[in-house]
Amino acid sequence: MAPSTTRSKSTRSTTSKDISRIRARRPLQSEIRETLLSEFILSGRLAPGDKMPSEAELCEIFGASRVTIRTAMQGLKDAGYIRIVRGSGSWVLPRPESIHSGLDRLVSFDTFAANSGTRIDTGAVEIVHLDRDEDELAAVFESAMGVTRISRTKLIDGSVVAWIVDYVPDEVMSTDELTRHFTGSVLDLLLERDGAAYSDCTITPVVADAELQKHFGTTESTALLQLSELTRDDTGEIVNRSEAWLLPDAFVFQLRRRREG
Repeated sequence: MAPSTTRSKSTRSTTSKDISRIRARRPLQSEIRETLLSEFILSGRLAPGDKMPSEAELCEIFGASRVTIRTAMQGLKDAGYIRIVRGSGSWVLPRPESIHSGLDRLVSFDTFAANSGTRIDTGAVEIVHLDRDEDELAAVFESAMGVTRISRTKLIDGSVVAWIVDYVPDEVMSTDELTRHFTGSVLDLLLERDGAAYSDCTITPVVADAELQKHFGTTESTALLQLSELTRDDTGEIVNRSEAWLLPDAFVFQLRRRREG
């Protein structure tokens, strides 16, 4: 009986690992969509107005079914990269000037930009350590003694399009770690370390006050989008508070709504 029990446990363990690998694997249509985007569109291989390969050609290239190819192409269409004409084919559209992204994805502004084929730079970086009671926005970390505040601008073609301030508690990442490894995104650091599972984000339209005008280099009462976000780990603990102010003509956020059932 003992050998049988051992084999049973071994089989369950192997099966569990296999299932985990299957669950972690991205859908084929997503892989194809990203490959088409990077290899054909963002690389410049096809210019705006050029025709995409036909469904039949893509089926042969990827060894995938027409249904899978159509789903991948629909994803490119939904994101504004191609135009599909039934019975005629698909054409590459001019690159959008705004950075597009779905709100259901936990990715950084840097990733938003890369996926849109837009270069976004980081400027005016300030990283400081604070006691929790030195900044009212850090009060959300109830058990933390200290936090690191990271503020910076985001620029496209040399113009400021965003002002972002992040707060990270000491127990998540030290000020020294953040200083050594920060390259533009706190969220990217947390994702690389499997420290971020999900976030709750509120978007509010605001008018730039004098302080925000200074960061954006303007003296006008510019309309902005404010994103207030709490990012949590898989236990529900808050690992990052982020406040971002964005120029609305530089960022477009999309939310796909589905019917019930």
